[in-house]
Amino acid sequence: MTTAYERARAVVWAGGFLIELARDQSLPLHIRQRAVWIARHFPTCGEVALSASLTEHGYETALDLARPKEGDDWTSDFQHGPLTSSTRLEWPEK
Repeated sequence: MTTAYERARAVVWAGGFLIELARDQSLPLHIRQRAVWIARHFPTCGEVALSASLTEHGYETALDLARPKEGDDWTSDFQHGPLTSSTRLEWPEK
């Protein structure tokens, strides 16, 4: 069974992966466009943290997520950073 910690980490990693896909010029245009489209509707790091905070305070959330443990950096492996509310992904045209 997946833990709340593992679910949260996977969501953050998936968001970062979408950014990597969207900005990788070596990928076909339709793949980069799909990554941008999905990223626009994907939970950001802030939304993951909010969900984890609500769970910690006894509220039921759809995903039941947990915060990173002390010293964990779930975003260090992403060249372009994690998916945040300030992430700007341009729609690929070519």
